[in-house]
This record gives sequence, structure tokens and C-alpha cells, in this order.
Amino acid sequence: MSTPTSRRVHITTLGCRLNQYDSEMLLTQLRSEGYTETATARDADLIVVNTCAVTETAERKGRAAIRAALRQNAFAEIVATGCQAERDAVSLQRAGATRVLGNREKERFLSLLTDTEHVHVGGIQTRSDWTDGTRVQGLSGRVRAFLKVQDGCSQHCTYCIVPKLRGVGRSLSVTDAVDRAKDLVEHGVQEIVLTGVALGTYGFDRNERGALPRLLEALAQVPGLRRLRLSSVEPWAVNERFLKTMAAHENICAHLHLPFQSGDDALLRRMNRRYTVQQLRETLELARSLRNDWGFGADIITGFPGETDDSFRRTKELVEELQISYLHVFPFSPRPGTSATRLSDAVSENVAVDRANELRDLSRELRRRFHQSQIGTTGEAIAERRSNGRYVFGHARNYSDVAFPREGISAGQVVHYRVEHADADFVYVKPIELEL
Repeated sequence: MSTPTSRRVHITTLGCRLNQYDSEMLLTQLRSEGYTETATARDADLIVVNTCAVTETAERKGRAAIRAALRQNAFAEIVATGCQAERDAVSLQRAGATRVLGNREKERFLSLLTDTEHVHVGGIQTRSDWTDGTRVQGLSGRVRAFLKVQDGCSQHCTYCIVPKLRGVGRSLSVTDAVDRAKDLVEHGVQEIVLTGVALGTYGFDRNERGALPRLLEALAQVPGLRRLRLSSVEPWAVNERFLKTMAAHENICAHLHLPFQSGDDALLRRMNRRYTVQQLRETLELARSLRNDWGFGADIITGFPGETDDSFRRTKELVEELQISYLHVFPFSPRPGTSATRLSDAVSENVAVDRANELRDLSRELRRRFHQSQIGTTGEAIAERRSNGRYVFGHARNYSDVAFPREGISAGQVVHYRVEHADADFVYVKPIELEL
């Protein structure tokens, strides 16, 4: 494909970290053909909206993003891709997209841009989606990059539409993952975030049920890799071997994001989750026995069918008992095609939203406690490009948001610090030493 070097692209990304990775992959492809990235849709010749379909709200945001792009720039080509493109291409076209490309078309994005008609190819791709042409991802001057090692899901939780949109679970081999990690490090990336739709099932498609700890072990030994972080891991996959592997390597971050979804065993069974509340307790107890510097995040769904006041109370109590650092909370959204739509005892949308708001308030308090518990301690963070004029920001190993005084600190520097004070948003630190 021959593309004029003057073409400009703007990408809007909605949804999960996997979508963020895929957007970086698309940007890498486009840059190879001479495209430059713009900060706004107004300045672009090509606008890509990478959509999400995990909830009805996410789908509304996808359509709204397309309409907003059209208002800002009526002359640009607007391409919609992602999970909503797989599920409902017509609504995205009606919103104003000139093309709709499903998830599996992302790998052939450049060639499909030359098609003369609107494109949507539905269905499920069951082979690996990774190609030699997209080895180095996530590179746009960033110190962190995502590395997708798993896609698709075969777990079939009753509320989740993702298996129908991203296909069955499939994994990148350990050898290929290590090669790609080396590429990233050679291009200046200091922190790699492993991502996947169902990261805990890594290797299952090759009948390798112990593959994820082996992958962590191999990646931790990549020369020059300062940090390795996991995006989200199913609780049942976090076993003793997994935790001991994390604890054994200084460059594996002491941070776990676990999609609990509920603190009530009856609801977990209804959701077709593969663990109990007691197993969650034992997992975090084991983790803390191996190291004491963890940051723990959790996903929670409110208003799932059958959630009573008592079961919601149990969820709140569990989150506080386990001293979770922060929550990502989602009111239940019935997705057509999932078995949860057939469950009885529906909870009203208003109740689901009220409970979600209650948990979000709790999350802010949990984060405040977590941050304030670090006052007086030392740590390190990598300065990122984010800045508000007064502070430069980064992430601690435990995923706390760190705010450094801006003077004398630039993106990519490793900052050793002492925490001076904290609130629910940041730990505010005094730099002790800078690594150039």
C-alpha cells in the first residue's frame, strides 16, 4: 500500500487495556506508511475509533465518539473497529463511520483501508492474531508499553459477551513473547504490561496449564527490562507457584488486579466464576506472606441478578477485610446472547447504579488509606509524559499514582523517592536520587 506521507491520523480508544494495545498496534502500522498522529480529530485525515461492547454504556460511548468525530471533522474518513464493530456494525455506520472493521481485521488494517466499499467481516478467528509485521508495539515515546500475549476467551462467564466478540482463547508462545519483549526494551521501553482478554488462561490452548508462571519467569530475565506488570488476572489462576514467581523477581511489580466481581458465593456460582470467597481470602493471605508491598485492585459488578442487600453487604465487607487498594466498579448490563439474560431475580437499574456509586465512594476511601499508609516510605517510579505544569507523574511498583515536583525531572527518568504526603489521588514525593 502506498500512502502519502502527509496523511494524519487520530485514534480514540475505549474500553480495556487490550484495546489500548491494539490501538498502538494500529498506530505502528500507520506510521510505517507515513502517517503522523494528531492530538485531535479536527486535524486528522483518518479517524479511528476503537470501540468496546462490554456494557450498553460502552456501546453508547462508541457511537457518541463517532458522532463527535464527525462534528469536529466532516471531511475525514472515520473507521470504527473493536468489539462493538463485531457485535453491531450497522449502528456504528448509522452513527457516521465510513468503515467498520472487526477485531480480526485489525491485523490487516492497512490493506483493508484500500477497499472501495465499507468493510465489516464478522465471525470468530481461532488462530493466533499476531503477525511479523507488528512485532514492536506500544512505541510512541512512552516508557511503558503493552504486550498482548493472550486473546479471546473460552471461560463463558454468564454475564460476558467477549467470547462471542474475540473468539476462543489463544496465546502467544513464550519464545515469541520474549522476542517481542526484547524488541520493546531495545526501543527504550522500561516497563512492559502483559495484557490479554483472559490472561489466567495463557497457554490453555496448547494444553499448558502452568504456562503463565513460566512466561513470567522468562520475561523477568529479559536483559534491560526494568519492570514487568500484569494487567488483570483471574483469581483462580493466582496459585502458589504464580505468586512465588512474582515474589522471586525484583522487576515483577507487586501489583495484582483481580476481577473478583462479587464477594458472595451464590452470585459467583451464578456468574460461572471458578473460585469461592474463601479462596480469595487465602490467595491474598498467601501473597502477603511472600512480600509486604502489594497493591491489589479488584473489579466488582453490582446489580447482577439475584444480588440482595445482604449479598451486596458481603461484597463491601470482603473488599474492606482484604484491604483492597482500589476498585473498578460496573453496574450489571445484560448483554443479548449471554445466559445471564435468562436469569430470574433481576435487580433494577437504579439499584445497580446506586450500589456502584456506593462502591466507588468506598474505592476512593480505600485508595486514600492505601496512599497514606505509604507516607514516610521510599520507592521508585519512572517519570512519564503526563504533567500538569506543577507535577510530573508516574506509577510506583504497587501501582500508586506518584506526583513528583516537575523541576529537573523528565520523562523516562527513574526517580527514587520518599513519600511526603498523600491523598486519594496521588502519593506526593520528594526525589532522593535520579537515574539518567
